[in-house]
Amino acid sequence: MKEIVRLKIKFLFYNMAIVTAVIGVTFFAAAAVVKSRSYQETDQILSQIAEGAGSRIIFDGASQVRVPHFSVIVTADGAMLLQEGNYNSFPDQAFLDEVILLGMDGRGETGFLPEYSLKYFREARPEGVFLAFADTSYSETMMESVWQYGAAACVGIWLLFFVLSWFFAGWAVRPLEKAMTAQKEFVANASHELKTPLTILAANTELLSGHISGRDEESDKWLENMKQECQEMRKLVESLLTLARSDAGTGKKKAFSRFDFGELLMEELLTFEPVFYQAGRMLSYEDLEESRKFFVNGNREELKQLLQVLLDNAVRYSNPQSATTVSMEETGRGGFCLQVKSHGAPIPKEQREAVFERFYRGDTSRASGFGCGLGLSIAKEIAREHKAVLGLTCEDGANCFYLKMRTARSK
Repeated sequence: MKEIVRLKIKFLFYNMAIVTAVIGVTFFAAAAVVKSRSYQETDQILSQIAEGAGSRIIFDGASQVRVPHFSVIVTADGAMLLQEGNYNSFPDQAFLDEVILLGMDGRGETGFLPEYSLKYFREARPEGVFLAFADTSYSETMMESVWQYGAAACVGIWLLFFVLSWFFAGWAVRPLEKAMTAQKEFVANASHELKTPLTILAANTELLSGHISGRDEESDKWLENMKQECQEMRKLVESLLTLARSDAGTGKKKAFSRFDFGELLMEELLTFEPVFYQAGRMLSYEDLEESRKFFVNGNREELKQLLQVLLDNAVRYSNPQSATTVSMEETGRGGFCLQVKSHGAPIPKEQREAVFERFYRGDTSRASGFGCGLGLSIAKEIAREHKAVLGLTCEDGANCFYLKMRTARSK
């Protein structure tokens, strides 16, 4: 069922959003800690070199770690005195001259030489300028490993949680799926069971009407009410059966054909004109008489039902003496947009999606006639089957239902 699939996807989305946030925060926090500790180790080495405490340190209780380093004293006359160290990567004297020059020209007492993977410490002493250098390639290599292997581990953990979340999402919605399946089966079965007695009731009402019609005004009124209620109940049962078939996917295969949608629209508008007139409302569609043809590929009866729902909705929920405007225009290449604009109580933005849900009814005090809240949900389903878009907007205080649909290719 579509509702269950959407619920499962939503459950999975929110769950994975939380998992992604937790994994991301944990990974970046761990990377930041490793980077900070490696910098602290390098700073501690430079500090120990400056104090002459040797090159061995204890890093957080672990085994002794030796960081390659060396130190130099530059005297006032420019002589460079290389001190003891364990840095064995001097390619030549030019390398030493270059790093010492960069260390002397640095803005601060400490700094980085990224092109040489060195960090320096500078201090003025009586015998000259003291420069200590520590190799940062170990820290850089360690950070690259953290990013490489840590990211791979995070992706693996994320995929594992994705699989587990998908499984638990299905497990979590299973009771709801069973309940919804049972509910829809009940609606379908009840609709089937009600169809036969309703048909018999309507037939008996017609027979009774033929026998006692005209005897007195009160009896005729009762018979007319019975006929009207039978018709409305039949419509309700047919609507429930239509939705039940759509949910179960057991309906007959729709026969699609190519026809002029504008012609079908004009037929329905002419049919509804007296309905609007009797309800004390106006129907305006002058612009359609000169519009070009819009051929579509679809089921004529279903699209006819969709138009009837939109026009019937305009009759029921528009203000007395107001005008409902129907227009249709081309939208780019290979498409058109039908608009049914009626002046009634404006539908709030947060309720515009809800009007297409089953059994939803807005302000019933402003509605005229009987309704069960299934028409727009059926129209939405018909639009979906035709790969069209049915929606609702509010323009200048009027509720505007629109249908966006693609035209059929010419033969």
